Amino acid sequence: MFLHIKSLDDEGLQALTPTVWWDMSSQDDDDDDDDDEKTQTFIPEDDAENKEKYMRSCEELRMKIEEIEHIQVIILKVLLNHRDLYNGKTSRQMFLEKFRKYIKDTKLTLNIWPLPVTLCFFHRMVQVLRYYWDDFQKEDPDRFVLSSDAYMPIQEFWLDTRDYFDLQRCGGSMGHLNRILGSEVNKAQGLELSEGGQIKSVSTPETEYPKPEMPSGNTLMEILDGIMLLYYTAAHKQLGKMNVLKEHIQDYVQSYTDTLKKLETCPIEMTDVRDELVRAKYVFLEKITELARQLCWVRTVTYSKQKQLDVAWLLKVALKTVRKAAEYKLLFQYMPEFYLDIVVYSYNALKNFFHSSHPFQSLPDYDDLMKGFAAFLVCHFADSRIVIADSRDNIIQALACFTCYEKSLKVLESLPLEMNKMMLKALVAPYESRSWAQTNWILVRIWKGCGFGFRYTHLPHLVPSKVQLTEFGSASLQKPCPSIKFQGILVDILNSEADVATRFLDTLLQQLNWSFSEFISMLQDIQTLMSRTERRVLIESRQLKICGTCFEISICLFRVVEMVVSIATKIFTDWTRPSAELLLTRLIQLICLVMNRITQKNGMFDTVVSYYITGLESVTHYPMLSVIAGILITLLLNADTESQSKVTKILLSDHGFQLSGLEFLLGHHGNSETTTATTTTLDVAAVSTKGIKEKQFNFRNYDEVSTEEITNVERLISYIKGKQTAFVRQDSEIQEDDLCQICYAHRQTSKFIPCGHTSCRSCINHQMLIKKECFFCKTIITCIEDIQPGSKLQDDSSKS
Repeated sequence: MFLHIKSLDDEGLQALTPTVWWDMSSQDDDDDDDDDEKTQTFIPEDDAENKEKYMRSCEELRMKIEEIEHIQVIILKVLLNHRDLYNGKTSRQMFLEKFRKYIKDTKLTLNIWPLPVTLCFFHRMVQVLRYYWDDFQKEDPDRFVLSSDAYMPIQEFWLDTRDYFDLQRCGGSMGHLNRILGSEVNKAQGLELSEGGQIKSVSTPETEYPKPEMPSGNTLMEILDGIMLLYYTAAHKQLGKMNVLKEHIQDYVQSYTDTLKKLETCPIEMTDVRDELVRAKYVFLEKITELARQLCWVRTVTYSKQKQLDVAWLLKVALKTVRKAAEYKLLFQYMPEFYLDIVVYSYNALKNFFHSSHPFQSLPDYDDLMKGFAAFLVCHFADSRIVIADSRDNIIQALACFTCYEKSLKVLESLPLEMNKMMLKALVAPYESRSWAQTNWILVRIWKGCGFGFRYTHLPHLVPSKVQLTEFGSASLQKPCPSIKFQGILVDILNSEADVATRFLDTLLQQLNWSFSEFISMLQDIQTLMSRTERRVLIESRQLKICGTCFEISICLFRVVEMVVSIATKIFTDWTRPSAELLLTRLIQLICLVMNRITQKNGMFDTVVSYYITGLESVTHYPMLSVIAGILITLLLNADTESQSKVTKILLSDHGFQLSGLEFLLGHHGNSETTTATTTTLDVAAVSTKGIKEKQFNFRNYDEVSTEEITNVERLISYIKGKQTAFVRQDSEIQEDDLCQICYAHRQTSKFIPCGHTSCRSCINHQMLIKKECFFCKTIITCIEDIQPGSKLQDDSSKS
């Protein structure tokens, strides 16, 4: 407890900071140094003078705090002395025994040691460790490294004596790793064991592994490992907890500003309202003043420059530790999982927690940290050696957020080309091999800004707020910044590796079909509930959240399809490629299905969307119809004549296609009268008393859709009308017995050999992508024969 600096009470803070000031500027998370984008919401009187006095108070407090911290560091140096041997132990050895127990108590029972105490202890330990580490390095500068280059060597992690309590290694439990990798550990150390387990000989380690290194002394590395564990278990939690104070003061400032605006517009004769607004104004001002004084303490004690440097050093240590360990192939699995989490946590702390007082980019090694973190994300978000699901998901989500910001996206692009290719290949792997929902968002991000009407930071009818469904919070609300470089790499991969492209698009369309079907199913349940005559309808918030999430997932998947169609159209239209015709047919079928559901006047989607249901704000026509318009425009207007003809034939041949769906895009909703509905009261999902949205959907009403895009939609509708007039659907009179028993949309045209069961060519091709067996009897297929007169088609599915 003697290492803790307790915060002053309200009277002490008032005496310390008699004059308060708060930052009224709002700033985008990514624009750390773009001062031009700051907007001033309110400027108190004498703001500059107040700021100067406030900052002077903060500086005086900092100097006093640093004096106390210096005394605490001196005390710790005495406790960590390694030259005072007494009764066979030094002070450092005795301290380490207690230190590990302290960490264990903190990990298992957080309430024993308060988080503020642990955070203070963490920072003092960093300072003392770096002092002794650099002092030890002087004994053999050629062998040992300075604290600025400190890291934990991999051999420290495969020691059985290293106790991490209930924390796992990247590859699982220690016992499991020893069983499968024990012999490899011996090879890496150059050890040969006898049958009895005794060391028989010691030789030079295997050349496939790097030579083991010793960056510093054993006790110092044990202290370093303990500091890493201390940050993971408690220190980071306290840093995040203190960050909430900044959010609170921003909320109160916004409320205070809104109250002032209401006072300005409130009529003088409404005395009761004005009195209430004046009362609220002073309540908010009093709270802001109180929080501003508390923030003075936090920015000086918790988020000071030295504290930021400590966390930056920790990030650097963790990055180097992971990078060094990754060179040991499968032995990387011995690394404790929390080292991976520390990389993500410390980066987030530097970027988000210290931002207002000490910007991340002000660090002297900012560029190196950004590149190191980017390389870490790319190398390990799909690392099969990491079997702990939570750690892997943390890295994937961190990469998804990293791609959302223009600066960090540029850092990713600056990585070596081979590393970028590795990332893109992992992103287009079959969905069963990766966390597809989060990795799909990464693909969407590198496309956002290029798609049809896809230049918004948030949906056109919503403001950036907590009610808009976003998986990654503010990260997903950043301005569009597409990556042309990554799009180019993706094109090369899809065009050069046909098997990869086919498997990727097959799973992409499968997931799209699943997510939209789930959305429609839940929407049906919601409509059924709302159609009841009871006065109160209960809809679970969880049900609404899942429904909205499925809709957003469908949109994201469709945006990825739009990207592939736009940058690699030949994958669908060059029918010399394996499964190109099948993929195009499935895509058109899916588009027709979705459009029919979305554009049906007074249908289920139209009815539910017409209400203001809290939890379904993001469910609306625009995001789905804009991406479908983008796909169709690319396939039908921007393609060559031959490809255009193929797409047109498949589109007009599809039984689900309706021209009215396309006309809906520009406000032609038929002659149906506007339906009125009774407003239903919901406990969890509140329907607004405003009733139904009266404004009909029309791309012309959206600023996000350019004039050129409107013209392209008009051309698309005109083109389809012209082709539809001359087109004669060949299978319009199909008898029911001749319909394919799988899709019930096309005529049976082919049969399996040897069993003889029949289906349409499209369904057969899809089946052969997955497995070479009959739908019905599971017989292994040797070839496929055309039912119509013609040549026998040999099975070439092995090529795809």
